[in-house]
Amino acid sequence: MKCLFIINPVSGTKVIQKNLDRIIGTLILDTDVSTVDTFYTEKKNDAMYKAASLKAGDYDFIVSVGGDGTVNEVLMGLINSNSHIPVALIPAGTVNDFANYLKLPTTPHEFAKMIKNFKTIKADVGQEAHSDICFANVLSGGMFSDIAFMVTKELKNTFGPLAYYVTGIKELPAQLAMNLHLKVTADHEYFEEDASLFLITNSSSVGGFRDITPYADVSDGKLDLFIIKKCNVAELLNLLKDYRFQIHTKNPMIRYCQASHIKIECDQDIVYDIDGEKGEGFPIEVNCLAGLIDLIVPEK
Repeated sequence: MKCLFIINPVSGTKVIQKNLDRIIGTLILDTDVSTVDTFYTEKKNDAMYKAASLKAGDYDFIVSVGGDGTVNEVLMGLINSNSHIPVALIPAGTVNDFANYLKLPTTPHEFAKMIKNFKTIKADVGQEAHSDICFANVLSGGMFSDIAFMVTKELKNTFGPLAYYVTGIKELPAQLAMNLHLKVTADHEYFEEDASLFLITNSSSVGGFRDITPYADVSDGKLDLFIIKKCNVAELLNLLKDYRFQIHTKNPMIRYCQASHIKIECDQDIVYDIDGEKGEGFPIEVNCLAGLIDLIVPEK
């Protein structure tokens, strides 16, 4: 077997970087992998262009090493290449929501075992129609969704995921004051909502929080729309309490549905987040690209 590692050395933690040689060595010793090529990204979209350049049969599988942004680029490239080459993920970012949702291995032995078993699933990907930008995990707008763009690399390197919470606390008054009037079409359903936050997710893990959208499934041909209605501090605290007990979807401040096509119009021209990248411009129209990615996952 022949594989290609696409590696983002900036997002990769020191631990993952040190483990790469061990992971590759274990692959060669414990599996049928005989050839490993490596490609290190230097700037934005390098991973996407590299994956997009591949043809069917170039490799038996690809390994994406990086955070959710790197995963996003690799998947976008594979879709554009139409090569249908299976992809495995090694999480190396600050939060790694998509990898955490899939319960992907991080040790050399566990990763080699996953490759040896070579179980694949047909995974969905979200795509924003106007920009053609794809996302593996989430598109979000409103309260706290722009925090990622306020966190410096120095804070990330020093505090890891805690950096987002520190920055979020500093911005709490402004975030709680946010009020977005949304006009939403989810497949054939139309509604309007005054909201603090909206999420369009492919998995159930967002921002380090597990099971935010508990019915999300990366292979169901649907995306999950999760809206927190405009709320005050007391209502938000009550919602967080309900989340702790996993009954938050029944909270009156939540609107939750699933659809293959979602359109959102907004009365404010806010910046929104697409797997850690800035998105701008409304309306947002998102389609679920069902089963376009062959994703290598561990045996349950």
